[in-house]
Amino acid sequence: MLKKPRDTVAGIVLFWLILSLAYLPSLSVAQELPQLGENAVINIEWERKLGEEFYQQLLAQGVVETDLLVDQYINELGSILLSGMDRRVRDYRFFIVKNLGINAFAVPGGYIGVNIGLINQANNRHQLASVLAHEIAHVRLMHSVRLMEKASNLSSTALLSLLAGILIAGANSDMGSALVFGGVAGSQQSVINFTRENEYEADRLGIELLQDAGFDANGMVEFFKIMDKLAGNSDFQSIEYLRTHPVHVNRISEAVARIRQGTQPLQGDIYYPMFRDYLEYISSDHIEVSGSQFRKALALIKLGQHDRANQMLVKLHQRDGGNIWYGYTLAENLEAMNLPRDAEKIVRQMLDIYPGDYALSLRLVRLLRTSGRYADALKIARSLEINYPQEQAVYYELTEIYRRLGQPILSMMSEAEYHHLKGNRERAVQLYDQILSSADTDLTTESRAREKRKQIE
Repeated sequence: MLKKPRDTVAGIVLFWLILSLAYLPSLSVAQELPQLGENAVINIEWERKLGEEFYQQLLAQGVVETDLLVDQYINELGSILLSGMDRRVRDYRFFIVKNLGINAFAVPGGYIGVNIGLINQANNRHQLASVLAHEIAHVRLMHSVRLMEKASNLSSTALLSLLAGILIAGANSDMGSALVFGGVAGSQQSVINFTRENEYEADRLGIELLQDAGFDANGMVEFFKIMDKLAGNSDFQSIEYLRTHPVHVNRISEAVARIRQGTQPLQGDIYYPMFRDYLEYISSDHIEVSGSQFRKALALIKLGQHDRANQMLVKLHQRDGGNIWYGYTLAENLEAMNLPRDAEKIVRQMLDIYPGDYALSLRLVRLLRTSGRYADALKIARSLEINYPQEQAVYYELTEIYRRLGQPILSMMSEAEYHHLKGNRERAVQLYDQILSSADTDLTTESRAREKRKQIE
């Protein structure tokens, strides 16, 4: 079941404070911050570590939506935006937060989260892309790091309070306001003004990113208007996105003025409604049997009426064999009907159209593993490990495959990486220690385990 905004706010604040303390220990803030500059290698590495820690803690808390298909969609949308960026020096990771609050945020290192609640308000992919572009701009312009520099004359406690408040303000309006204004104690209004200036800067760069990547930058204006309208609705009080990204007439007017005229945006995405329907399907206990045929099929699956859903999905797949949402969902439903061979056939057909697709490939690995064809599953899984080394689902599959193949050391290696990526460092270290103490560990694996353990200490 989806969490309400205030269900996760305390945990997010705690994680942020802990992580910031880890990187800003006993020295003064000004002494510890790396030198600013987009191309400073030490700066980028410092950001990456902080962002990675934060993301892994969110994973460990279980608030990140890890479904393969929706995760792939949001990252592909982000990748299109990044394709128009010159001299990129960071890797970016986009993820969906299982939270009904209307919010999006970016943390140092290129980790960008979007709540389900915000996606529910975006009517098309141009509007959602405008939110991602705005958050990319925050990272590229190093606003979080520059905020630390701006606030360097604050105490460490006040600075951390300020950062936490800015990140989660609005999820719990009283808590967010208390953190922000308590952190600056009323005497550092220039810091607050600085964060407001950041919004204008992020809008300007975000519009450039949208147009350079072929999106309709009017999507940003449209989404601003949606947020402005919601702000006046009593059912949407304390909207997180509005507290951290305030919308007003001047901001909307400036965005309109900055859109380059004469550019031809990409066509609309026919898959976007399917993305939203599938996201509701995986994140809700119940969805109405209404709307498109695809949405109705998802609702029937939710009700356990797999045969009726299958009839609808087969017709949809026959009508549009290249639609990954139809094909993937059909295969998923066939597997639920205990028809793994039929499901495998559909997945392989889709892979002929989308060779190497991550979601489809991992679905095939699972089908092969559960049907006992471990060698075939291992071949594909090893390829995924090379191409997607940061995806925890790959290591889960490798753990099970190696175990079934009677290779316990390699199974433990995969399980350790799985727990590391999931944010469970303690369990990862335990497994690496077991591998290093085992008489069955060869020299190559021992060396890998020792290096991996060192990286997460």
